[in-house]
Amino acid sequence: MKTHFALILLLGLTAAPLQAITIVVDYSLDSNNFFNNQDKRDAMQAVADRYSRVITSSLAAVSPSGTGTGTSAGWRIGFKHPGTGASYQITTAANQGSDPLDTPGDPDDDADEYGFAGLATDVWILYAGARPLSSKGQGGTGTGLNFTSTFNDINGPMHRGFNDNTPSSTASDLPRWGGAITFDSNATWHFDLSSVAPFGASDFYSIALHEVGHALGLSTSWNQWNDNGGGVYVGSAAIAAYNLDNPGTVASLNLVSPSNPHFADGTYDSFIFASGTPITIGTVGSGLRQDLLMDPIANFSAQQKRFELTNVDVAALRDVGWETLAGVAPDPVQQPDNKVGPNLLTTIGDGIYNSAAGQTFTLISKRGAPIGGIVSVENDGDLSDNFLLSGSRGTSLFRVTYKESGGNITAAMISGTHQTGALAAGASANPVSVQIRPARSKLKKVIRRGGRRIVRFKKKRFTAIVGSESVTKATARDISVLKVRTK
Repeated sequence: MKTHFALILLLGLTAAPLQAITIVVDYSLDSNNFFNNQDKRDAMQAVADRYSRVITSSLAAVSPSGTGTGTSAGWRIGFKHPGTGASYQITTAANQGSDPLDTPGDPDDDADEYGFAGLATDVWILYAGARPLSSKGQGGTGTGLNFTSTFNDINGPMHRGFNDNTPSSTASDLPRWGGAITFDSNATWHFDLSSVAPFGASDFYSIALHEVGHALGLSTSWNQWNDNGGGVYVGSAAIAAYNLDNPGTVASLNLVSPSNPHFADGTYDSFIFASGTPITIGTVGSGLRQDLLMDPIANFSAQQKRFELTNVDVAALRDVGWETLAGVAPDPVQQPDNKVGPNLLTTIGDGIYNSAAGQTFTLISKRGAPIGGIVSVENDGDLSDNFLLSGSRGTSLFRVTYKESGGNITAAMISGTHQTGALAAGASANPVSVQIRPARSKLKKVIRRGGRRIVRFKKKRFTAIVGSESVTKATARDISVLKVRTK
């Protein structure tokens, strides 16, 4: 009995001692010559190597002649051709005449490529290429046309030693032979792993890491993906990892919808999976949580130019049957969070760290009148912490005074030695009042016109930067910016 192949919906978007699989990238179907230089191939290989270091499962070899336990000669693998998008089947049969799955006169049974050499021990094949797409990338896997006995064979090309047959539905079990990945050939890509993507370019590593996740079974419709059919994920390992990174007791994780098995966009976050040598340049780093890699959208920002595997994503790999390296407990987060504005009720900068973007407030001094603002500091870390505060010195045109609870702390702010008390996680320090007094006598300009005396003020600018720094982790910092303009 022959079972027609299933093809999963393609969804857009130095070796470790325990390494068991090797992901081999195959460019033989890169018919549009996308991977035409070493930089592109190096970036693709970095993604393959990342998963190869993380996954520790073993994969059985499968000979072209079969296994003797259900898989006979002439078995196939099938997937979408990365260069064309058409269904593509590769057979171990030498030619069409010797293909046991080919029905003479029926083109639907024809293979596209003959003489496949089989699957080597612990090798997982990834066919890569590109074509114009409506999304940045697509990744998935498939089964090809095969006899039912091949699908049932735990030693065959679909299971490769994984004893995870689903009774009466084994043709919908996750294939373990490998997969295919394709990228939008019209997109502007950034391939350099040592730098972040410039404005207008997409980080190739982030998108490829997500799409290979699909090919490995994440956020798919294969039997092993642990959803309840109603748009809710119930895989125990991923839920446990989420509760560990976000102290709580959630029992499930929402998906986008029953037909879109990505994790709900921007809803869940987790620490970067620290084992297996992640590439952290451009990421949030080891001390902060990022959106899950298998969200439907890569929400790049000023703080996040690259995505990595998180603890939840790797735990989901375990949920679909892969064995992985053990995670490393992340260091506790230590992070001050400045907010700035004219008063405590009107502030900006919440959740933005160490960047003037989104944390700059401008004040207008009319006729050289004194003006002021407020800077507050919150402990966004996981532990109690103290923060050192600093502030800009004034100039000959602008005098700056810093006060806290009515006391003058200007000298300590300018020297960078003012310190908050111990703040529990989530607590805020007393706000710092920043008072800026323009030198009116130096800014005043008197004009006499027709016997009239007209007083005007020069247009000048001043910037006061208030910084905060963790006492126990000097690299954990934030800033607020107050700009003053006279008119």
